[in-house]
Amino acid sequence: MRQNRDIARANSTQSLRIRNLENETSRLLAENLGLREQIIRLQNELENGQAQRMADHTSAVKSQLETKLLEIGALLSSLGDEPTKKKSPQPGKITRANLSKSPDQKNWKNMCSLSEAVGGQEGRLPPILENKTYPRRTLEFVYAVLCC
Repeated sequence: MRQNRDIARANSTQSLRIRNLENETSRLLAENLGLREQIIRLQNELENGQAQRMADHTSAVKSQLETKLLEIGALLSSLGDEPTKKKSPQPGKITRANLSKSPDQKNWKNMCSLSEAVGGQEGRLPPILENKTYPRRTLEFVYAVLCC
């Protein structure tokens, strides 16, 4: 009888311990499900946030691109127009064009032929004529004339 009571007591203790472990297992499973739900919700929020940031970045890049395209369109539309007259240089400043021009070179359009002017615009040097009555132009002079 004593052994039966001891066995019953041990059995009761073990049953109580098993019930507690089963309750703990159920609680941990419920917590696990809750955490998985939270992970899925946070992943969705992250994906939505990244998608929103990507959409914002894409719209910013698109607006910058549209601005650049408008600038290029304006440049293309003004390509055939005559250049606007530049302001005369300030009295204290000396420009490269002013240094390279001599009194007899002020009207450079009358000095060069049409082929020389076209050649200069295409990046070629003007031809060297042997019987010139005026000195040959240097690259600096051609650059100053074309830029100004």
